[in-house]
Amino acid sequence: MGVHMSIAGDWLQGPYVYYLYSTYGFGKGDIGQLFIAGFGSSMLFGTIVRSLADKQCRRRACVTYCITYILSCITKHSPEYRVLMVSRVLGGITTSLLFSAFESWLVAEDNKTLYVVTPCQRDFEQQWLSLTFSKAIFLGNGLVAILSGLFGILLVDLLSLGPVAPFDAAACFLAIGMAIILS
Repeated sequence: MGVHMSIAGDWLQGPYVYYLYSTYGFGKGDIGQLFIAGFGSSMLFGTIVRSLADKQCRRRACVTYCITYILSCITKHSPEYRVLMVSRVLGGITTSLLFSAFESWLVAEDNKTLYVVTPCQRDFEQQWLSLTFSKAIFLGNGLVAILSGLFGILLVDLLSLGPVAPFDAAACFLAIGMAIILS
């Protein structure tokens, strides 16, 4: 459940990043540089962040994802280019964590159980892991994305809360996800 809340936080804000920057008055060139900074940050810090997650606690890496992404969401309230650049760098780091920490934590926990069970149960455990990843793709990248998009439309268009509303909602989802992870 914590991972779904965290993924919802990511999907909720994604469609509104460009829109937010344009409402702050930035042109295509500046917005492009902000996006490049986010993707470059993910490329640059991805290996380091993933390595630290493997060496440190994977659960801690998932919590770090939530905290870092909440900070990225909070900085969206500033129309300052430099603050938004920091936000994009943080967002790039979180992308690396999202697509590595949660999965590696699940696999590591599953591997711990493999050493405890009998050989007959190992096949079931491996099947369980495969089924879990299949459901995560459908729920996390499918259903959660659709519901998050609809919720974003509700916030911005129907309730007229402004282009920063999805980022505030994402921060709330991430905080809930972090609480679930910590418990």
